[in-house]
Amino acid sequence: MTAFAKAIGIPPEKHDITPRDITFNFSDESPKYWYDNDPFKTHFFNALFTLFPPGEDFFVRSVLHFRGEIDDDVMQEQITGFAIQEGIHSRCHADHLEILERQGYTSLKRENKLVDGLLNMLNKRTPKLALALTVALEHFTAMLSHQVFVYPELFIEPAHKDFKPMMAWHALEELEHKAVAFDVYQKVDGSHARLVLGVILATMSLAGFSVVRMMPLLFKDKLLFNWKTWKSGLSFLYGKHGIFTISWRHYLRFYDPKFHPWHIQDYELGKKVRDMYTDGTLLTNA
Repeated sequence: MTAFAKAIGIPPEKHDITPRDITFNFSDESPKYWYDNDPFKTHFFNALFTLFPPGEDFFVRSVLHFRGEIDDDVMQEQITGFAIQEGIHSRCHADHLEILERQGYTSLKRENKLVDGLLNMLNKRTPKLALALTVALEHFTAMLSHQVFVYPELFIEPAHKDFKPMMAWHALEELEHKAVAFDVYQKVDGSHARLVLGVILATMSLAGFSVVRMMPLLFKDKLLFNWKTWKSGLSFLYGKHGIFTISWRHYLRFYDPKFHPWHIQDYELGKKVRDMYTDGTLLTNA
């Protein structure tokens, strides 16, 4: 057994992976620049969120490919919860994509077709690398979700009321299922080298492609070559308190062969949102 395969994390005692099938309030009437009334910031989240449908479908395929090799009943239940949650995430972000398509941002759907084709090919030809990449990308989504709750003033509060519930809901569920792909990977492979390759690929794709994906959106708004737009936008992403820089310690922990996602106990960060779903107030715009 490899050193990586010995990585053990203990989830919270009351840990549930609960699919929440929700239809959110964002619509064609929602503000065009719904995040902080800022084109760059809005289009960053537009580019990222609308990448989730092919991405999360890929995550599910990657994990389900190895489901037959898992003989643990608890893990089987977690895989089911993970797959349902990710499926609902994909649908909700696809609804957002349809709104953007109607607004004339047509590049996103074309790019998603290419991404989906590449990820499908990866699933078929190198399933273990596909699973390693899934584990790495799940680390990124868990890392960002962690920051959503630690820094609500940076993530949730600047968003328009139509989008706040979706951001909080998605972050909650990412934290709930953050270790599922990791645990499956340990069961069926455990190669730390392959996982490092996965996180390098994930880093390059998210840090680079998410910005490149914004460019046609900014071009349509005649802002692609606006220096002020890029100056403030890149500071938002990579500045001292940028959304990609505030979590660098969290990111680096993934390279430790003994790291497990539940070494970061952040399940309770989502308690308020979990309670809002239970009492039915998650969908309000308050």
